[in-house]
Amino acid sequence: MKIKTLIYTAVLMAIGLFLFKFIPMKIYGKDILFDASMHITVAFFILYILFLFIKDKSWRISYFVFALFILLVISIQRIISNKHNDIGLLIGIIISMISIIIPRWKEVKKHLKLLR
Repeated sequence: MKIKTLIYTAVLMAIGLFLFKFIPMKIYGKDILFDASMHITVAFFILYILFLFIKDKSWRISYFVFALFILLVISIQRIISNKHNDIGLLIGIIISMISIIIPRWKEVKKHLKLLR
């Protein structure tokens, strides 16, 4: 089940990057800053793979904080090096989050019901 979810997530991320990174780069040129950040999307995917295989639930909060720190460092580096702006990074984060949520929609829906 985890492998199927990972494949589905990877395909959705690839589609998102194609639509919001490679097509805009084709239209506006390779030097645009608002294209989706592939660095963020790939980092999300790698961190998500590691997250899926954490067996001990008590480690998940610590891992979540670690993952946020890694993504923050990548984001700051991409902005400082003038490779992306905040819009490009935000698009990469949105692509990643949607790609992770869609394959796990039943679980997400269950958790949202518990919050009501």
